[in-house]
Amino acid sequence: MANPHPAREIASRNHPLLKTIRKMVRSQELCADGLVLLETPRLIADAIESGAAINKLLVRDGSQARFRDLIRRCPPETELIAVGSEVFDTLLTTETTQGILALAAQPRWGEADLITKKPALLLVLDGIQDPGNLGTILRSAEAFGASGAILNRGSVNPFNAKAFRASAGALFRLPCLIAWTAALTLTFLRKNGIHAFATTISGGLNLPRADLTRPVAIVFGSEAHGLGTHWQAAELLTIPMTARAESLNVASAAAVVLYEISRQRSQLNMIVD
Repeated sequence: MANPHPAREIASRNHPLLKTIRKMVRSQELCADGLVLLETPRLIADAIESGAAINKLLVRDGSQARFRDLIRRCPPETELIAVGSEVFDTLLTTETTQGILALAAQPRWGEADLITKKPALLLVLDGIQDPGNLGTILRSAEAFGASGAILNRGSVNPFNAKAFRASAGALFRLPCLIAWTAALTLTFLRKNGIHAFATTISGGLNLPRADLTRPVAIVFGSEAHGLGTHWQAAELLTIPMTARAESLNVASAAAVVLYEISRQRSQLNMIVD
């Protein structure tokens, strides 16, 4: 049987494709021209399992046998490219290479994708600027069954290298719309009957007392500046803590809130059943 992925070779570090990848690496933005750079075998496998189209697979010369199974899982239209070792090592954002990279089609989501799951559970990230926090929040959102996420203007790009790695591939499965204004977000929530809760350190409704079984959106504000004034109409929500704890990291707070939502909805389903 013919090899469905015959490899072509790239030996020059000045090849246009490698220049494009290197530019992505330098900028730390792993998405350009509709393609996402995947840096590890795990991320590539996650993308394949999520149904993402793998456009190109770049393997360090001599490493094809090591990644034979992963290569076989790619669709026939995936282009396999062998890259010389020294050249390959110039294409990295991580300190150590595992010998394989891929370019996958950027996930495309629309408004309807945010409310496919019922009841809706949306995260609204308003000015989250730390990429590690943002990626971790998206990973938690997927783990606890969120229906989607909206990133308002001022939040870091989720395809920032650190954010994307922290998300552990969630961006290929969790509907995520970026660069929305607060006004657009509020209009969308009202139109779809989704109740907005905005998290605050103190003074809000105690988290376990809130009815989170209905369609809800949870708004998390900037780590440094908190929530903007445009969220004054949202109902405030506070995580109860001991007196000694001043506050939680925003990613930790998101995980706590998501767990409580999951707990309430699981209990409701048990009662209904």
